Amino acid sequence: MPAKLVHHLTAFRIAAAYALVGVLYVLTSDRMLTAISADYQQYQSYQTFKGWAFIALTSLALWGILRGALARQETAFEAVSQAEDRLRGALDAAGGCDWESFVDRHGVLWLRTSGILARRIGWREGEAVPTTELRALIHPDDMESFNAHMALHREIFAGGRVPIPPHVHRIRDRDGTYRWIKVVTDVDSALRDPGGRLFGFALDVHDQQEAIRGLADVIAGGQVGTWRHDLRTNRLVINDRWAEIIGRKPEDLPVPLMIDDWRALVHPEDMVRLNTAQAPKFRSRDYFFTEEFRMRHADGHWVWILSRGRAVEMAATGEALVLSGVHVDISRRKLLEAELIAKNDFLQRLTETSVSGILAFDPSGVIVFANMEAEQILDTTGAGLVGRCHAALGWLYGPREGTGAGRGFPFERVAQGGETLNDLRLTLPRPDGTERVISVNAAPMESRGGPVQVVCSVSDITQRLMDERRLAQAAEEASHAATHDALTGLPNRESFRAQVGPAQLRARPAGDLLQQVFLSIDQFQQIKDRFGPQLGDRVICKVAERLEALREPDQLLARVGAEEFTFLSRGRLAEEPEAATAALAQAFAEPFEIDGQPLYLSASMGMSLFPMDAHSPEEMWLNADLAMYEAKALGGNRAVPFTPKLRDRLAQEAMIGQSLQRAIRDGAFALYLQPKINLLDHGSLAGAEALVRCTDPALAGIGPDIFMPIAEKTGLVRDIDLLMIDLVGAFVATLRGRGQQLCISINLSPESLRRVRFGQAVLAHLAAAGLGPEDVLFEITEGAVVDLNSDARESIEALLAAGFELSADDFGTGYSSLSYLQKLQLKELKIDRSFVSRIALGDFASDAIVRATLAMAAALGLRTVAEGIDTPAQVVWLRQHGCDLGQGYHFAKPLPAMDFMSGFLEADGLRAKDLALG
Repeated sequence: MPAKLVHHLTAFRIAAAYALVGVLYVLTSDRMLTAISADYQQYQSYQTFKGWAFIALTSLALWGILRGALARQETAFEAVSQAEDRLRGALDAAGGCDWESFVDRHGVLWLRTSGILARRIGWREGEAVPTTELRALIHPDDMESFNAHMALHREIFAGGRVPIPPHVHRIRDRDGTYRWIKVVTDVDSALRDPGGRLFGFALDVHDQQEAIRGLADVIAGGQVGTWRHDLRTNRLVINDRWAEIIGRKPEDLPVPLMIDDWRALVHPEDMVRLNTAQAPKFRSRDYFFTEEFRMRHADGHWVWILSRGRAVEMAATGEALVLSGVHVDISRRKLLEAELIAKNDFLQRLTETSVSGILAFDPSGVIVFANMEAEQILDTTGAGLVGRCHAALGWLYGPREGTGAGRGFPFERVAQGGETLNDLRLTLPRPDGTERVISVNAAPMESRGGPVQVVCSVSDITQRLMDERRLAQAAEEASHAATHDALTGLPNRESFRAQVGPAQLRARPAGDLLQQVFLSIDQFQQIKDRFGPQLGDRVICKVAERLEALREPDQLLARVGAEEFTFLSRGRLAEEPEAATAALAQAFAEPFEIDGQPLYLSASMGMSLFPMDAHSPEEMWLNADLAMYEAKALGGNRAVPFTPKLRDRLAQEAMIGQSLQRAIRDGAFALYLQPKINLLDHGSLAGAEALVRCTDPALAGIGPDIFMPIAEKTGLVRDIDLLMIDLVGAFVATLRGRGQQLCISINLSPESLRRVRFGQAVLAHLAAAGLGPEDVLFEITEGAVVDLNSDARESIEALLAAGFELSADDFGTGYSSLSYLQKLQLKELKIDRSFVSRIALGDFASDAIVRATLAMAAALGLRTVAEGIDTPAQVVWLRQHGCDLGQGYHFAKPLPAMDFMSGFLEADGLRAKDLALG
């Protein structure tokens, strides 16, 4: 029952009792007065006396009642005052304050505080201020929590009955630092207070909160997982690190996490061991434990855990209610322990199986340990080594030590002097009269708090010394082999280069000229392919013999590559530089006889002069090498001197190569088309040949006749060939959109065909571009047809298997092979422009060659195409002799794809019969 109602009932009872007593007194006294009064006057006197008596009695009773009530009230006030003082003191001692909050008629939430905490944070004590001022002091990270707290206050003032749990916020004090404050709310105070205000307390918990945060930082920094096990419910509470150790997140684990969930993660063998170890502990109520066990990681492997725990909450009977502890990942320690055990086992096995003898001596020089190898080396009597003194072994200094024979193992120098001996050579007489040479390594070993022992290893090096003498001789031979070619015996590349630098230093002050010649045997790879590598080696040896026979004593000859030699000669500036190359060429004037058969060889040579062309050995080497490759490019069997123009041209080729790489990356190429005309069908359009032009600004004015050979040298031509397929694919797609069709010839470079899996790359690009055999014809040069390696043959066969037709380009300019024409299933021969241009020119005409080519193609069922037709007379001649198709400037120059479309396709109409190529 509310206290206010109790007070009202008490007051009512007192008033009712007073009224009842008064009524009874009046009635009773009147009867008594009537009975005892003799007359009315006496009755009046008694009545007056009765009234004064009633007043006196009621006054006395009221005095007593009020005196008791006031005394109780004073006592209550003193108790309330004392309680308030105690509460105030407790709040001040705790660094806290009391507060009240209320909402005014405008809906503004106000707060009034009183206490030491309010003064500490600079709050206006006892003065009501809006909570917006308090919000300005809240830490930004706690603002969301603070707003939620204030929202609960407003819900209470709105008539709601929601619990307000204690909240902890950081509030900035007058020094500008943030302090942790815990706010406690008495929700029922709004019901008790007439004004509907909320009351509560705020406590300074900064130190506790910082301690908690510090502990959390320590736990996080120490990579420690924490757990708490409630034995009453078997529920586990863990932190993030506990789960992270086993590769999981807390949300990945069951909710709630039970002790059986943990048991399911523990290794079964360890679970049995833990149950066995912990059962007696729990029976004896020993709740302090440290265990090591394995838990399954999320990835499937096992993680070693060190778990420490104790009881943190006990029942009155002494049984544990709650256990708490930590998990530490000790997998690394366990791994190190396993490695240490493995190393100890290894050392034990190593000692037992060591190829060196191992001995240990006590401080007096007596052997206390000897492995099997030591027994075999030192125990010449068979009596064993352990227990014998070092002096009894009979080993002596050998004469090679320079100290004379007869002195034993210097045990005292090691045991007492602390000296370490390395490779001390001793001799040990054998029973058969021979000596065994022993290498000894010895060092003192001091155990902790124990005496100094001596440990040594012994090795029988008798055989090793004999081997060393043989190796010294072999080293001399190896040194010669390292600087000379194993096949020819000539100096090798390294030896040659080591001598060029000193030769230049000697030649410079004397004003002499040094000439380096790079010589390479022409077509040597073809010789090896034809006759085999062994015959190739014999050829190299015979060439080396002839070159060595031509070498003067002051000249240097070296073999620096498979078929490459270099020659260094010294002379006066007035001498002819070509004299050396002319002399070297004499080595190839006569054939080389191999197995009774003559073999004619030629060589390409490049020359570089010092100091005219080069100023260093590297530069002279490079110049001669460049000149030699230029000689090969010119057809071989010649000598080419290095010139600055050659270097400039090579520099330009390097620039073009770099530009081509950029152009390939950027796709800076354009498709040009040259029409192929049907000579036997009134000049109708039969197809077109795809040609490429580079649009990179750096290659402006440089045509494919220049950049394509460089692309072949630099290995870039494969990318250009594949890019051409993409360009043709885009053009054919445009034709299809217009309802037209045209077969386009695409050239494939021999260098591309020699690349591994080039055929698969071509087919992949064809598929991506949507091109089929009806859209594309591939042209390959006659040289590529004749000189097919396995990779080129594989690529061509892949194209043929996919149904694409092949054309032999530039036919008649290489080494023709009719068997290859049939084997590769060619469908077309293109007569080279060099023959077409000489048709009907008298003595130098190529009429017979062209007629023979046309006749051969007809016999083989091949279509013929004449390239480079420039005059009407050539057209008439070719038509008369049955040539199928023709192309050249007489019909049209190569045109950009769009110009070709507007100039030929729209005019010709692409009649179906004009597209037939067979």
